[in-house]
Amino acid sequence: MKFKALGLCILIMATLSPVFAHGVHIATESDADIVIIADESTSALAKKVADEMGINAQVYKFTSAAQVNHELGHFVVDYNNKVLAVAYQQTVEEFIANNPDTSSQVMVSGASEEEIKNALMELNGNSTTSEEESTTSAENGFLIPFFSGLLVGLIAGMGLGVFLVKRKNN
Repeated sequence: MKFKALGLCILIMATLSPVFAHGVHIATESDADIVIIADESTSALAKKVADEMGINAQVYKFTSAAQVNHELGHFVVDYNNKVLAVAYQQTVEEFIANNPDTSSQVMVSGASEEEIKNALMELNGNSTTSEEESTTSAENGFLIPFFSGLLVGLIAGMGLGVFLVKRKNN
């Protein structure tokens, strides 16, 4: 009976994992350094300028301000990308006003070639991740879960050991 209750508790806990199913997001964990928000008329120019400058940028074409507002949070918060907006500037400025902590990652630019170049250079120069920092981050990305798992394993092993010793003595 205890195993059924334990199994039911484990099943309930497993099904309570957070599920975010409120739509398909176009933001992906890519290797792009900068995400460019564009519309149909500005996307080709933005991609051309980024390619000419040799900047690893990904251009997303949006069709509405609501899409931009929804995805902007995912770009910055979920994927920690730098964002350049060459279209839907008003929406992006409102996002920056509502989230001032993202102002170093999000920039608004005009749709001309020169303005896009200047903004890309500024965003690219604003990069805070050096190779040394990314190595440390990658090491921490492995070490923290490793030591957490090691600690949980030690505690569970000690508990199981005490249980087995008491059971053997009785």
